[in-house]
Amino acid sequence: MLQECHCTENTNPVWSAEWGYQAIFSVFSSNKAGVCILFNNTFNLQIQKLFVDPSGRFIICDIQANSKSLTLANIYAPNEDSPAFFLDFFDHLSDFNCDNIVIGGDYNLVLD
Repeated sequence: MLQECHCTENTNPVWSAEWGYQAIFSVFSSNKAGVCILFNNTFNLQIQKLFVDPSGRFIICDIQANSKSLTLANIYAPNEDSPAFFLDFFDHLSDFNCDNIVIGGDYNLVLD
């Protein structure tokens, strides 16, 4: 999981080709935000459901790998206090169904 990628629609195909396997991008601009999930090619993977934040701040996906289901989320939170961001993120996360959830990323804060 990568954060602050500064990726654009133009860089996605190039980066995917360099990686050589599946990659999911949430793009915003070449100088702000952007997240990515890169998958390894050592296991069979199917993406069942996907949400890509249009502001380049998070990706949430349900995957099926080796007969197991998992929800993956990668976030790059704003670096100012933004409760609305986390409410939006968890609202979208509630639309995903897997019992096992992995959330990674840069929270830009200490959760209390």
